[in-house]
Amino acid sequence: MHLVPALVCAVLGAGSGWLVPRLIAGLPEPEADPEEKPGEFPDKVLYVDLAAAPGLAWRCALACALAAGLLGAVFGWVWALPWLAVLVPIGCALAVIDYVTWYLPSRILAPAYAVVGLLVVVAAVAVHDWHVVLHAAIGWAALGAYYGLMWFISPRIMAFGDVRLGGLIGLALGPLGYGQLILSVLAAGVFGALSFIPLKLLGRTIKREPDRGPLREHVPFGPFLLLGALAAAVAGSLLGLA
Repeated sequence: MHLVPALVCAVLGAGSGWLVPRLIAGLPEPEADPEEKPGEFPDKVLYVDLAAAPGLAWRCALACALAAGLLGAVFGWVWALPWLAVLVPIGCALAVIDYVTWYLPSRILAPAYAVVGLLVVVAAVAVHDWHVVLHAAIGWAALGAYYGLMWFISPRIMAFGDVRLGGLIGLALGPLGYGQLILSVLAAGVFGALSFIPLKLLGRTIKREPDRGPLREHVPFGPFLLLGALAAAVAGSLLGLA
């Protein structure tokens, strides 16, 4: 474990996490989907109202401090740490938004792609190894294609925002190793499945007719994609996956 990187990342994570509500409040509201049927999703919560939720700032700060500190402790001062740490507050904002609104805004995802991509290129230049960029591109293509296929097969189970988020996760995890990519997919699926009953009891599942069978009720999948990515990065590093 790396103590100093853990402490530095935890402090930076707490500070950036505290600003997550401001990021959410500044987002423009999405346009209404003409194909969405009335009653398919809960009533839309405005971003400004979501950002003003009591205690959101300190909860995001705590979550980001823990996640960033864990990454710093496991990875230490490596070139992957900057883009992983940057994704912590971004992921926190996306998880909060998707959990409440069932939406992953491109106004956050698109800049996140640019920032992570730039940091990957900087890392490749620093270590004089362009395979870092190649592996990032392969990760983006692999997870983007996988989740894109899931969306194509059943758009009622997975929204296209999840596909874009999956590509971002692949971009970040690809340079760490293909084992992390596979583990992130497995972890996201397990976390999503384990969350079903608690979220159903909390009233956070939805039914989308004419779905039938055991998968007729759905949960917001974005938070579990992100949690699976964090688990894969940490566990993969500890297990030496590549």
